[in-house]
Amino acid sequence: MPSPNMIPEPLDVSFVIEQLENDEIQEGSLTAEQYTKLFSAYLYTNELCAAKFLWRRIPESVKSDPELQKVWSIGKALWTKHYTQAYELIDCKWSNVLEPIMIAIKRRIQQDTLKFISMHYENIQLDKFQTFMGVDKDQAERIVESEGWACKNGYVMPVAINESDLGLGGSQDILDRLVTLSSFTSYIEN
Repeated sequence: MPSPNMIPEPLDVSFVIEQLENDEIQEGSLTAEQYTKLFSAYLYTNELCAAKFLWRRIPESVKSDPELQKVWSIGKALWTKHYTQAYELIDCKWSNVLEPIMIAIKRRIQQDTLKFISMHYENIQLDKFQTFMGVDKDQAERIVESEGWACKNGYVMPVAINESDLGLGGSQDILDRLVTLSSFTSYIEN
């Protein structure tokens, strides 16, 4: 089971998402900073479809915002499962507002990666593990140790996580928000 030392408690961004979605519906659009926050919150909650639809409805004049462009690049990397690229994009200089969410996004991706590795690998080369986790060798070894996994002869031997520990709840909330957003998008486009 993943160690609480590796990944802190998840952020609760549901209020931020709900508030910004409501603001967008009421006002018709948001500022670049608000769109960037909403987009980042979608990435954190792994709502990649919602993030993609958000990008489509952001006004062209707002899309030129540099920080929004960087967040969009992360979204594209995650959408296409280029996690190494996503890590590289996340590990850059962010505004004080976005830095905490970017750190949380990286940690969420790492947590998902740990779950995947624990469920699908009996062993994995340490250098491949480093790449998957977006960390250097020392950090990788600390993660392996904190997870209670073994590392021998350049291979990591993960311990499987039970599927019941994955916490897959909340999908109805996501569906409800997507229905609302698609209705809003249809209304705007027509």
